[in-house]
Amino acid sequence: MVEVREARYKTPFLVLAVLFVLWGMFGAADLPNIPYAGYLTDGNNTVIQVEPSSPAEAAGLQVGDYITSIAGISVEDTRALARLQRAEVGDTRTLIVEQRAETELAARPEGLPSRSVELAYSAQPGRDLLLGIAGIFIGLCFVVFGLGAYMRAPTRSATLLALTGLCLGITFFAGPYLQSFTLRTIAAALQLVIIIFGFAFLLHFMLEFPEPKALLAKKHTTKVLYAPALLIALFALFLIILQPAGTSTLNVLIRSLFGLFVVVYFGLALWAMIHSFVKASPRQRSGYGLNFMLAGVIIGLLPVTIASLLGVLAPRVVLPGYNFYFLTLVLIPIALASAVVKTESAPVTAPVM
Repeated sequence: MVEVREARYKTPFLVLAVLFVLWGMFGAADLPNIPYAGYLTDGNNTVIQVEPSSPAEAAGLQVGDYITSIAGISVEDTRALARLQRAEVGDTRTLIVEQRAETELAARPEGLPSRSVELAYSAQPGRDLLLGIAGIFIGLCFVVFGLGAYMRAPTRSATLLALTGLCLGITFFAGPYLQSFTLRTIAAALQLVIIIFGFAFLLHFMLEFPEPKALLAKKHTTKVLYAPALLIALFALFLIILQPAGTSTLNVLIRSLFGLFVVVYFGLALWAMIHSFVKASPRQRSGYGLNFMLAGVIIGLLPVTIASLLGVLAPRVVLPGYNFYFLTLVLIPIALASAVVKTESAPVTAPVM
């Protein structure tokens, strides 16, 4: 049943969708300009993977190297690094690295030896360009499918799905590179806050669809639902605006907090969906489209949830094919939108509690 109150958001949603998609298209045009280095760190400046035949391998970068400075700037000098312009394809920058010991006891008393690595950035390989295009396509699916379901049936559930699609869709839109440090900071802050609330909207949708869970009737549930997202958003803004020194302690804290945030919100969203499926009768599962929704969301969320959890518990472990894990996320907007549309087209009278 269409709710008149929810239908009033059509124009704002369309405007936001157009702005987000344009941002993504400008980012797509910039993909060939993004330099390729070919190494991966654990989020705390330690190299955990070097791609074969990459600029990093050619420069002599090794797994276990701890990067202490980039282009003469200490990795702890967050403010200076943020102001450093993006490298151009063909540019060479100097990295100072240390091959750190596994334990403090094994470290040399005179200090760890360091060496200079001359890293010549190249154009992105075809695989990475294709993955970048695939990411933009997934972002479009989140925006288009979520908004499409809302336009067809502007119910409360569809409204939350549209918000989820808009907020999580922009996750895949890197946008164009901005030369101005101020504009880069503003864009990064806005985008990160939008993404964070996307997780909260997803969980709220799962609690609302196909019928509101009893939990939502309890006092202050909505506040509790969005409070962690607000706190994480404020913490993110603190990091972006004030740019505290990037010490190892802060890096670990950031990785742990954001990783746990993703895992908890995704985990609770899965729990809410499974709860709806278990409580529903076979007729309700068919009428609400819960069968396809369950399969699509689990397949879509499981790889990135596992990767996020592993990133918190074992950040130096590199899962095989990790570059491709995000591709399964395309199933989520398709599964959710199809369930919302099917529920509106063939409503089931018996509620799912």
